[in-house]
Amino acid sequence: MLTKEFDHTIQFISVLNGSGATITFPIVSVNLIQQNGNKISLPLLFDTGASVTTLRHDLYPLLGLASWDAGNLCQTQTAGGKDPVNTYRYEGINLEVFGKSLKCPVNLMILPVTPLYMGLLGRDTIFQEFGFGFWENNKELHVSFKP
Repeated sequence: MLTKEFDHTIQFISVLNGSGATITFPIVSVNLIQQNGNKISLPLLFDTGASVTTLRHDLYPLLGLASWDAGNLCQTQTAGGKDPVNTYRYEGINLEVFGKSLKCPVNLMILPVTPLYMGLLGRDTIFQEFGFGFWENNKELHVSFKP
């Protein structure tokens, strides 16, 4: 039988929604490393459906940008969305994920503001560096540093 070993476990965050039901989210803390070397911690929703890491559009100053829509215009489908939406792509953004510094593409997009997370942790570049196990019943995300 094939087995995998994991180095780190992230417990999902549980919250009550407006109707009183408990919902859970796999939130990963990622550091955005600015050009001056400062690190800003960003809670991101672990999203296997997101091709690219996507941040809320209002976070553009953290990337050292004059506006959120100065990057390469792209269109993307969103979960549950019928029509594509505009995103602006920025290459070579330095993110520290699970202690590893990676140059990643990042999209900026108009996303709902929530106190739980500031964007989506997507697959491009990041998922190539780690292995993941997802145990929904236990509300755990397991991470291998040796995929």
